[in-house]
Amino acid sequence: MINFSLTVCILAGLITGPAASQEFDYFGVTPPGETPDRFPFETVVPEGFEVGNPIWSPDGTEFYFADGISKNIFVMKKSGTGWSDPVRASFSDAGRNLEQFITQDNKTIYFNSTRPPGNPPMNGRIWRANRLPSGEWAAPELVIDRDTQEGFWYPFSPAPGILYFGATLDDSFGEGDFYRATEGPDGWSIEHLPAPFNTPDFEWDPYFSSDGGFMLFQSRRPDGFGATDIYISFRNEQGYGDPINIGAPVNTERYETAATISPDGAYMIYTVAGGGLPPEVRWVSTKVLTRLKPT
Repeated sequence: MINFSLTVCILAGLITGPAASQEFDYFGVTPPGETPDRFPFETVVPEGFEVGNPIWSPDGTEFYFADGISKNIFVMKKSGTGWSDPVRASFSDAGRNLEQFITQDNKTIYFNSTRPPGNPPMNGRIWRANRLPSGEWAAPELVIDRDTQEGFWYPFSPAPGILYFGATLDDSFGEGDFYRATEGPDGWSIEHLPAPFNTPDFEWDPYFSSDGGFMLFQSRRPDGFGATDIYISFRNEQGYGDPINIGAPVNTERYETAATISPDGAYMIYTVAGGGLPPEVRWVSTKVLTRLKPT
């Protein structure tokens, strides 16, 4: 059992997801059922881009992705005439940028960047940009900087002043661990999360559902299918329960990574990599998750 009492209160009290009746435009692509399907981004994103870390803004009017070719974050915007072509996001103006996340209030975007004090090719830091009244983004600001050779990964903020991320720091159990940071008057305090959330092996990519009912993450554990798998932990009265491997057909012998939930809560979107094959983005109905919840 993982007791995240502070986080549970914040998630339960402050985070609200979009209305269930709200419909989102996934570029007209036919959505999947409980069998994962590859998202055909080549039909909606012009040639010359390699789509990674895809996310929609909470209101469904913006689509962001990290381009694996240029190492920049791009945005497409929806208007009455459809979706715009990709344009480099204003905050993606230096270094290698990826793993963007927009807060539920649509006011802040966090991302990973190797701009100083980070350094290429992978030793990045966490940055954020705040939404201006015009709808554009302000200049990015450094959020967390700490000495590490591995960088910081996959920032996720479930509520103002709370930030989760992956890193390998001095107190890590293994190759990569989860951390929670809390923002205060003197900056950010960093807390190393306990077992069984972290293990001596490999954990990355923390993500919480919009209502805080469950968390997702990537891990390599003895009950896995090979490489890394996606795990889920459901919230209960005591905190978050023991992690559950979500199983096949989502998890395979390859690397399953970077799981997120679509703005309408209907789909899990994740990346599959390794095995001598190009990485691909897949999506699947979140029914594969809710049916795993302990009774």
